[in-house]
Amino acid sequence: MEINTFSIVGRCERTGQLGGAVASAGPGVGPMCLFARAGVGIVTSQSWCNPYLAYDGLDLMEQGLGAEEICEKLLSEDPGRDIRQVGYVDAKGGSAAFTGSQCAEWNGHVTGNNFSSQGNLLVGGETVTAMAEAFQRLEALDLAERLIASLEAGDAAGGDARGRQGAAVLVMYKERYPLVDLRADEHRYPVTELRRIYEVAKYQSLPFVAQMPTRNNPLGSFGEDMRTSMSVAPAYRPGGGGGESA
Repeated sequence: MEINTFSIVGRCERTGQLGGAVASAGPGVGPMCLFARAGVGIVTSQSWCNPYLAYDGLDLMEQGLGAEEICEKLLSEDPGRDIRQVGYVDAKGGSAAFTGSQCAEWNGHVTGNNFSSQGNLLVGGETVTAMAEAFQRLEALDLAERLIASLEAGDAAGGDARGRQGAAVLVMYKERYPLVDLRADEHRYPVTELRRIYEVAKYQSLPFVAQMPTRNNPLGSFGEDMRTSMSVAPAYRPGGGGGESA
């Protein structure tokens, strides 16, 4: 499937969290593009995306290979490399990206320590540059917030040349399940909507995830405050929300 889009994938130096954010003029862009494993790496596969460039890349990261070596190996072996765009960040902060010669214009990428910023079929290169600059400037923020802010910068700089439709953010931490996994699909302003959803999630789903069972604590740590919060309609919970009351 062709996913002409823009994305930022990165690692938090302070926490070791790994994640990415993506936006496109198409729905369901999150699960099509973003792939991550806690303590291993984060990958985006886009343009005429091939998820196995992400799955195989993460497998190789688990075996100890770095982002640059993985990118070179997998793309050299891919018969569809000319229409691929990928970005890799490993658990040590190594990064690499590839943009095929037949990806839709404008296309390109910027990489650096702990991040890879990339896009294709964009209004212009300012989108990719703006995301890279924002990610580097906002290192004090939690990773999810930093990724969304970077996506906002790319969107403001032009974004997808076709328009807007979907956006997503994914962050992995210590467990096999995501710390943050939010999406805004089929929306006129998906990046703005993703921000709104995240602001609600900070008071509702993120605290819930923080109390879920872990490998070291199979019972989890759900407290009475969480039980009380989740027993009422969304609009009456901390942070509010757009859900309807019963």
